[in-house]
Amino acid sequence: MTRRVPHIVYLESVTGYSDAENMRRLQLLRSSLRPGFTIELLTTPGGPAILERPQDFEQAGRAASAAVAEIRPSRCRAIISAGAVDPGLAALRAIAAVPVVGPGEASLFLARLLAKRLVILTVEPAVPAAREVIAHVPARPETVIVHTLNTTMREHRADAIYLGSMTQGSLGIADDLRAQLGIPVLNPMPVSVYAAQEAAAAFGTG
Repeated sequence: MTRRVPHIVYLESVTGYSDAENMRRLQLLRSSLRPGFTIELLTTPGGPAILERPQDFEQAGRAASAAVAEIRPSRCRAIISAGAVDPGLAALRAIAAVPVVGPGEASLFLARLLAKRLVILTVEPAVPAAREVIAHVPARPETVIVHTLNTTMREHRADAIYLGSMTQGSLGIADDLRAQLGIPVLNPMPVSVYAAQEAAAAFGTG
């Protein structure tokens, strides 16, 4: 019997990134893979060029849903929804044939082990989605606060920080913040890849 290599789809609903930028992000995702896993970056047709307005998030959700509906277990064992604060995650899971990993949800689970007071650092358009994921994930730190990028973390006595945008996670700032602040900093890219690998591995390789 042929044994399949566990494969993951990273579903990117923003269409405005260049091919070079998508390849850069794919290389970052691959750097978090264990031996025996593969990953692809799939850009969804019909998604917004950039996420700036509420309607952009709605458009991204529609594009992601259409793409997820076409992904069968024969293609991959898990999907990562490439939104750091999980916009539309419940809708994707309702139609998906394989597990869908939300970076925000997975990071909140992990943050519960690390901190009592977590700050989600995100961009202004993503604040509503960040607050929604907090409301729907019970396994999280006791206090979770959402702030935008111009916030000084020391002012809010954070025990840990979550980088609440995939772009932040791709820029290599997590190590700088850890060194500067001396607290855990969760990056949505590796956290989601690790979670997706565990979900994919649960099915085995047969």
